[in-house]
Amino acid sequence: MHILHSFIVSFIVYCLIICTTCAIETPSTSTSKPPPSSSASSTNHASFTKNSFSGIVGNTFEALEDHIEGTIEHYSALAGKIFPVLSKLYISPDKARNIFKQIQKVQEPGDWIFIFLLGWVTIPVVKYPYEKLVMGNITRDTTAEGGLTSSKRPFQESFLYHFADHLSQAGKIAALVYGLDCIAIALETIGFSHVTMFSPYIAKAIYTFWIFMRFNKLKRFLVFKSFGVSNVQEDGNHPSMRGRLARAKIVNRILELLCLAGCFFVMIDVLKVKLGVTLKSLFAVSGASTVIFSFAVKDVASEIVSGLALQASDKVYEGEKVLFGNGLKGTVDRIGLFETLIRDSSEMVTAVPNKELSNQRLTNISRNKFSQVKQKIHFAYSDLNKLPWLLREIRREIEQSCPMVVTDGSKPFRTYFHSFEDCYLEVVVDVRMTVTPDSDHYYQSREQVLFAIGRAVDRMKMKFAVLLAEN
Repeated sequence: MHILHSFIVSFIVYCLIICTTCAIETPSTSTSKPPPSSSASSTNHASFTKNSFSGIVGNTFEALEDHIEGTIEHYSALAGKIFPVLSKLYISPDKARNIFKQIQKVQEPGDWIFIFLLGWVTIPVVKYPYEKLVMGNITRDTTAEGGLTSSKRPFQESFLYHFADHLSQAGKIAALVYGLDCIAIALETIGFSHVTMFSPYIAKAIYTFWIFMRFNKLKRFLVFKSFGVSNVQEDGNHPSMRGRLARAKIVNRILELLCLAGCFFVMIDVLKVKLGVTLKSLFAVSGASTVIFSFAVKDVASEIVSGLALQASDKVYEGEKVLFGNGLKGTVDRIGLFETLIRDSSEMVTAVPNKELSNQRLTNISRNKFSQVKQKIHFAYSDLNKLPWLLREIRREIEQSCPMVVTDGSKPFRTYFHSFEDCYLEVVVDVRMTVTPDSDHYYQSREQVLFAIGRAVDRMKMKFAVLLAEN
């Protein structure tokens, strides 16, 4: 009820405003007459009031009717517009014949035949003589039985295939543009006006995007080739190629951003996009918007710069095992623009922001060429006199059975009696190995050193001291 009362009051106020406007702006249609005398004025006062009120009410309702009709026409988005559009889409036999005639005037069947042959027949036609006539580079390999077998470069890796592939893609793009032209002609024939005027812009946009994609692929090939990386999947597994691969990726990403920006501006020029009122208004307040935008993207830009710096630096590459200053240890799965993924020994993946990593100390475990094995062993006091011979036997056994241990004197190789403890004698074995720390090879070599110590103790007829837990 309250809503109804509010609506009635609003309607009355609106009517009063319209009445006032009409009463002020409506010109008088009566002829100019001399003012009546005082007696006539008092006599005709009632009739004048009645006629004026009826005229104002009539003008008010006419104004309301015109205003409501204009409002309906202005704000109607779908009312009365759906059926006319659907009726245009109905294609009668006469419309179909008219569409076919219009398409025949613009396009020729020979064009479609040429485009079909170029797009779908080029590669098979080129591939057949390549395989049958053995085109390309041929090498001869000797088999295990002593025979000769000929091998050739696959067709997909040959220059001839890439040339034919470009021609094929150009033909398919042309077929797409021709099909869109036919659709535009059909739509304009059945009643949709100004459709064909957009066909040249659509064709230019499609060809521009295709050229950008082909250039981006060629750019990637040239970048990786210049860094000496031929196959990303295979070369990424070699430690010696990880540095080149990381630098190739960072250069490729920077050039890709530049290519995207260039494609955007070329597309704007091709489509002849003009600045509207909204963009001009935005540029008019560019000073304030620049300040706001700089504060909004400050952290994002800092993350991106940190990610690019981490990728471009020689500190760490993807696939290497690292140790950060905050204690995080694991293998670098991926270095992105915003964060780096670290996989620990339990296969848990941790995402760390690049800005946080850039301010920490980093130890690259994978690049250490040497590792250490330091083992403390305990013996009883009764074996004190045997320790000198035991130390020499341990050293000899490690030198003979552990090829990864450095024994040329360039790295420490120590076996020594360390200290007297409360209930045992402590001996220390400290060696260096030419393996990467915390790797599978490291644990295998460490195991060899421990078994060598055990064999030396057995030959000396000695036993390790067993420490009993205190009650």
